[in-house]
Amino acid sequence: MHGAYEAGPIIEKLPYPIESISAYDDKLIVGTKNGFALVYHIESKGSSACEVSLDHAYKTFSKKPVLQLEAIPELDILVSLSDNAVAIHELGSLKLLTDATQSLNQTRGANVFAIHVQVLTNIHGDKQCTLKLCVAVRKRLYLYYWKNSTQIFHELRPGADIALPDIPKVLCWCRNSICVGFKREYYMYEVDPPNISEVFPTGRNQEPLMASVGGDRLALNKDNISVLIDHKKQPTQKYGINWSEAPVAMVYRAPYLIGVLPRYVEVRTIEPKHMIQTIALDKPRILTHTRDGSLYIASVQGVWRLAYLPVSMQIDQLISNKEFELALLLSDTDSMENDDSRHENSRRLHTIKNLHAFELFSQKRYEDSIRIFSDLKTDPSHVIGLYPDLLPRDFRVNIKYPRHLPDLTGADREQALAALIDYLTLKRMELLKQDKSVKTVDVTPLMTVSKDMSNSIVKTRKQLSQIIDTTLLKCYLEINDALVAPLLRLKDNNCHVEESEKVLKKSDKLDELIILYETRQQHTKALKMLMEQSQKKQAPDVLKGVERTIGYLQRLGKEHVDTILEYADWVIKADPRMGLCIFTDELLEKKQRLPVGKVVAFLGKQVDGTKLVISYLEHVISVWGETNSDHHDKLVMCYKDVITPLLKEYITSLPEGQIPASAGTEDGDLGYYRAELVKFLSSSTHYRPERLIKIFPYDYYYEERAILLGRCGHHRQALFIYVHLLQRVDLAEDYCRQYYDKNVAGRCDVYIHLLGYYLRPAESLIDAKELYGTRTIQNMTANTESAIKLLKLHSNKLDSRKVLELLPADFSLYEMLPYLEKIIENGESQKRENMVLRNLLSSEKLVVERARILQERTKFTVTERSLCSVCQNKISTSSFVRQPSGDLAHIGCLKEST
Repeated sequence: MHGAYEAGPIIEKLPYPIESISAYDDKLIVGTKNGFALVYHIESKGSSACEVSLDHAYKTFSKKPVLQLEAIPELDILVSLSDNAVAIHELGSLKLLTDATQSLNQTRGANVFAIHVQVLTNIHGDKQCTLKLCVAVRKRLYLYYWKNSTQIFHELRPGADIALPDIPKVLCWCRNSICVGFKREYYMYEVDPPNISEVFPTGRNQEPLMASVGGDRLALNKDNISVLIDHKKQPTQKYGINWSEAPVAMVYRAPYLIGVLPRYVEVRTIEPKHMIQTIALDKPRILTHTRDGSLYIASVQGVWRLAYLPVSMQIDQLISNKEFELALLLSDTDSMENDDSRHENSRRLHTIKNLHAFELFSQKRYEDSIRIFSDLKTDPSHVIGLYPDLLPRDFRVNIKYPRHLPDLTGADREQALAALIDYLTLKRMELLKQDKSVKTVDVTPLMTVSKDMSNSIVKTRKQLSQIIDTTLLKCYLEINDALVAPLLRLKDNNCHVEESEKVLKKSDKLDELIILYETRQQHTKALKMLMEQSQKKQAPDVLKGVERTIGYLQRLGKEHVDTILEYADWVIKADPRMGLCIFTDELLEKKQRLPVGKVVAFLGKQVDGTKLVISYLEHVISVWGETNSDHHDKLVMCYKDVITPLLKEYITSLPEGQIPASAGTEDGDLGYYRAELVKFLSSSTHYRPERLIKIFPYDYYYEERAILLGRCGHHRQALFIYVHLLQRVDLAEDYCRQYYDKNVAGRCDVYIHLLGYYLRPAESLIDAKELYGTRTIQNMTANTESAIKLLKLHSNKLDSRKVLELLPADFSLYEMLPYLEKIIENGESQKRENMVLRNLLSSEKLVVERARILQERTKFTVTERSLCSVCQNKISTSSFVRQPSGDLAHIGCLKEST
């Protein structure tokens, strides 16, 4: 409990029994049983001390007891109930306002009234006061409103007075409704639309008592319990306010509900429900209050003043008692009522909320505590500092807290960390949504300290991000380590590297540590650790072997080519096939592919490096579509380097005079690589044959040389290899089909060259001996059958004159018959084709001539008025042009316009 009011007597042993009181500003009006109205001046002397003087005694105020008084300083009037009628007086002199009183002529016989005063501010900033009056006259209610322009009351609903089931004892407005208290029950009357309904009984006491709570609620008394309802009779609190005894009077002065009991006064709060103070008084019975918070309580012969203690003093008491919720309620209420001290109240409210949150944390209400810290924008580092071992010691020692931090162990720590994770996740999201160009953050310390003391506070966005992410990492390691890796993989992750490295190593989270290194671009550390862990038996399964390193290297990209090649070395040595995936994986994006030349040089230094280079270049060319001639040439050279020793061994094993098999038909690696070489030489168009043909010897590589000779345009030499060295007529004819082009010099005679090798092999004997040796030309004989077949199938591709020159003298004319028939047919076909073409050209000429004649028939006249369609000047004697549209234009103008 704390003190909200300080009581002191101001009027004692008054000779006239007190019936009613009302107060405003520094005035107290007392209505007596014998009809007097006494006006006292109250001059405060600090705290509850005051000096009281009687300003005036109006002994003719009324002939009967003054039952009810209500001062309305906003309108400068006093409303009274005496002589069974409601009267209106001027507030300063208590002079009866006759016109205003006569406007209430229907209130004769009144027994109680209720007033609703509302002060509003219009759009111009001027304050306007509205007043509504409800008067109970026996079993009827009359409603009025005060009109400032006429200074009298008018009926709120003319001619619509309200019939009641009984004589009311108390009335109270609640928004646009009126609560009526009868001897046994409460009723609620809604003014618009009219409706009256029962609320609940008054209880055993049968004495109704009510008080307005903030204008929107009512406290209705039932025995020793006050129930709070709204204007629609709905309860606003789950539980009522319990008094020690049934009160005889009540008033609400935010945030307190004050009840006058037969022997003392109780001060309570509604939400939260607390007993605040008990003040012993001698038979108090009447209660009123002023706007400054002072309460006046009257007995039959005396009056006490309850002075409202300064809010700051009350809050200090509450804070010392750790009653932070009540301190917040009091501070919040004070800030709404006192605009002048709003800034100070805001600062005080912020401090109390922080202390309240700290106390909740100490009470193990972690979620509630951290929710308040989040709303207050408290420095997250100060919130994290509530947990031991989450902040670095050198940072933590600079943060001051209200008192010793609670210990967090076991289930308590787990629950507290879960709440912290939610908080940090929220703060992280808020930070990401903020404008990145703003480098500072808006946070406040948990506790304000003096200027000569340090209370470290985060000032930059980067520093705050580091603290949040690093703390989240530590929390995940304790609560759910499966979330560590996803956190570290976030693109916007900002964990402090050294601090995170320390905790990850301590928790033996090496895989997550590698993720940290990777995201923070510390690739050398990560790859070194992967290399070390790959061979350790105690290492996690995910780090054993080469797969993890391969995946890491694939993600680095070409800007880290030197690092990739450095750590790819041990992978290639451990597993060449898997290691090659570092450079050829299908998931590699184009921008991540490494410079081919560097990779080739690196692979070439490995064991079986030539084969590795072949595999790599095959992928680069066939899958990635590489067109660089150097790389195509390099692949051909690598094929040759692998094939040469195998081919020499193979040729040596052949019997004397036996022709080697076609390329690719050999067994083992020789057959595989020769087939791939021939296939590549045939399909690729980006290697340089003039350069490569020099590295292939004249012996052994017959088919490969034939392909390269063809690419170089040496068709006679290529055909010689197919016909006489390989004795593959089918390959020779395929070659001719591939290269024949009647419109290209050198390629239009490939069939003639082939026919010559079929019919006159001896003519190339001298060149063959010089190039290929004697063992290769032992079977160079004429092939008449192939020659006749060639003449028959490709007669239209052979020059007849050159064919006749090649035919030997003893060649049978009968064997030439199919060829000659084809020649004649081709000649006739060509003749007919030429005739058709000539006729078509003649027809086209006639069409053009007719069009010319028609155009020449067109006539037009140029006069002095003829204008240029471009410049709009006269044509005159200048040179001009007539356009297809018929418009005339100067030649110069037309050229400029186009």
